[in-house]
Amino acid sequence: MNTMIVKLGRKTRTFLSNPGAVIAWLCILVFGYLILVPVGEMIISSFQVQTGETLRVGADAAGEATLYYWERMFASGRASMQLLYGPLVNTLVVSGSFTVIAMALGISLAWLMVKTDMAYKRIIGFCAILPYIMPSWTLALAWTTVFGSTEIGVGHPGFFQSVAGVPPPAWLAYGPIPMICVLAVNYFAYSYILTSAALGTVDASLEEAAILHGVQGGTLLRKVTLPILLPAIGSAFILTFADGIGTFGVPRILGIPVGYRVLATSLYRAANIGRFGDVFVLTIVLIVLSGAVILLNSRLLGRRRQFTTVGGKGVSKRTVSLGAKRKPIGAIVALIFGSFAAFPVFFLVVQSLQARLGDFSLSNLTLMYWIGEGREGFRGVLVEPRILSAAWNTLRLGLIVGFGTAFVGMLIGYAVTKTRGRPISKFVELISFIPFVIPGIAFGSIYLTMFAQPRGPIPALYGTFAILVVACMVNRLPFAGRMGISSMMQVGASLEESAEMHGASFGRRLRRILLPLTKRGYIGGFILTFVSTVKDLNLVILLVTPRTMLLAPLTIGYLDLGLRQFADAIGVIIVVMVITCTLIAQWITKTNPLQGFG
Repeated sequence: MNTMIVKLGRKTRTFLSNPGAVIAWLCILVFGYLILVPVGEMIISSFQVQTGETLRVGADAAGEATLYYWERMFASGRASMQLLYGPLVNTLVVSGSFTVIAMALGISLAWLMVKTDMAYKRIIGFCAILPYIMPSWTLALAWTTVFGSTEIGVGHPGFFQSVAGVPPPAWLAYGPIPMICVLAVNYFAYSYILTSAALGTVDASLEEAAILHGVQGGTLLRKVTLPILLPAIGSAFILTFADGIGTFGVPRILGIPVGYRVLATSLYRAANIGRFGDVFVLTIVLIVLSGAVILLNSRLLGRRRQFTTVGGKGVSKRTVSLGAKRKPIGAIVALIFGSFAAFPVFFLVVQSLQARLGDFSLSNLTLMYWIGEGREGFRGVLVEPRILSAAWNTLRLGLIVGFGTAFVGMLIGYAVTKTRGRPISKFVELISFIPFVIPGIAFGSIYLTMFAQPRGPIPALYGTFAILVVACMVNRLPFAGRMGISSMMQVGASLEESAEMHGASFGRRLRRILLPLTKRGYIGGFILTFVSTVKDLNLVILLVTPRTMLLAPLTIGYLDLGLRQFADAIGVIIVVMVITCTLIAQWITKTNPLQGFG
C-alpha cells in the first residue's frame, strides 16, 4: 500500500511539474462543462416535454419522453412550413447569396491590393476593415434610412424618396435583396484578409514558369493562382456562411416588417413566447447546418492536390503595373469601399438628428434625441440613465471578455504547443473550436435554457451579468484560441527552459517571458473579442434583462417602440466605441490588429 501511495505521489508531482499538461486537462474539464454538457442536455431536452407544455403536448408531466417537437417541426404540414422549412429556405437563399457576393468583393480587392501597384492602398486597407467592425444591424438601419419606403405601409420615407419624390420599390426597401446587400458589405472582410494573406505567399516564379510555357490571362488565374488560394477561399467561405446563418439583427430590421423570416428570427420568436421545445429543435438545425457546411468544405479541400508555396528560399513577388491608371483606379476603389463605412454612419447621424422622420431638410434637425427630453418622456441618449447604464454594461463586458478571453486563448496556445504530438493537444484544440460551429443566437438559446436553474456548483445564472461574461467568453474561444496557438508557436522553448533551470516558477515565466513575447497576439485577441462583444446582438439578445441591458439589444427595444432616432443614435455610439478601440490597438501594436483574425 505504501509503495502505491509513493508511486501515486511521484506521478502526481511529475504531472503538476508540467504546466502544459495541467492547463490542457483544466481546459478539457472547464470547456467540456461549459460547451459539451449544455449541448448534450439541449439535445436530450428536445425529446422531453417542457415545463408548462403538458396540455399542448398531451402528456401527464414535464420531462416525459416525446417526439412532439420534432414532429411539429418536420412533419406538421403548414405549421412545419411556417416554423422550419420556409425560414430554412430563406436562410439558405440569403446566406448563400451574400456569401458569394462578399467573397467576390473580398477576393477582387485582395488581388488589387497585393498583385497590383494600385495607389492609396493604406487608406483602402483601413476602409476595407471598417464595415466588418461595424455592427451589421447598424448597416441595416442605415439602409432603411436611405431606402425607407411608404409603399408597403411600414417604416417611413427614406432619403431616396425625399430626393426623388417617389418611393423606391418594395423589394429594395425590405426583404431578401437588402438583407443580402447589407450582409455582403459587412462580411467581405473575411475573404479580403484571408485571400490577401494567401496571395502574399505566392511565389512569382510559379506564375512566371507558367507564362514561359504559354499560359496567359484567365488560364493562368484558373490553373495556377486559384488552386493555391483554395484553402484561404474555403476558410473565408466557412467564416462568412457559418457566421451569417445565425445573424439576427439584419433579418429583424429588414425582414420582419414584410414577414420574411429566417431561422434566427424564428428561434427568437419561439424563445420570446416560451416554446423552448421549438427553440431546442431550431438550435440543433442551425448547428447541423453550420457543421455540414464546414464538413463539406473540409472534404472538398481535402481532395485537392497539395501545393507548397513557402519553402526555405525567399519568395519573389510579381506585381501587375497599372501604369497611368494606378491613381484613378485607387481613387475609385477607395471611394467605393470608403462609402461602405462612411455613408451608413453619415445617414445614422442624420436620422438621429431628425425631429420628424423622413424630413431631410436642415430646419428639421435637432439635438433633442441626444441631449434633450426626446419623445414620450425619453431623455436623449447622452443623458438617459438607462442608456448610460447599458453603455457602461457594454463597455465593461467588452473589457472583461476581451482581456479574459485573450488570456485564456494564450493558455490554450501554451497547452497545445507544450503537448504537441499527443492526443490531448488535438482534443484541446478541437473542443475550443466547437463554439464556432454554433451560431450566435443558437449559442445564446443554449445558455438561456441550460443556466436558468442551478447546475451542480454553479447557481442559476440567468438574469445576472455573469451569464453574459461566461457566454461571450466561451463563444469567442475559437478566435482567441487560434491567436494564442499561433503566438505561442513562435516562442522558442529554450527561453522558458532556461528560466525554469534558474528556478523561475510558471507564473513568473508566464509574466516575464511568455506574455511579453506574445504581446501582439494577446492584443490582437483582445481587440477581436472586444469588438465582437460590444457590437454583438445575436448571442446576447436572449440573455439580457432590464438589469443587465446592453446597447445592442436596447436598440431593438427602441425600434419596437417606434423610437427610431434613439436606435440610430445608439448605433452611432457603438460604431464610435469599436472604431476608437481598434485605432488604439492599431497604435499600440503599430499594425492592423485584425490582420490575424482568420
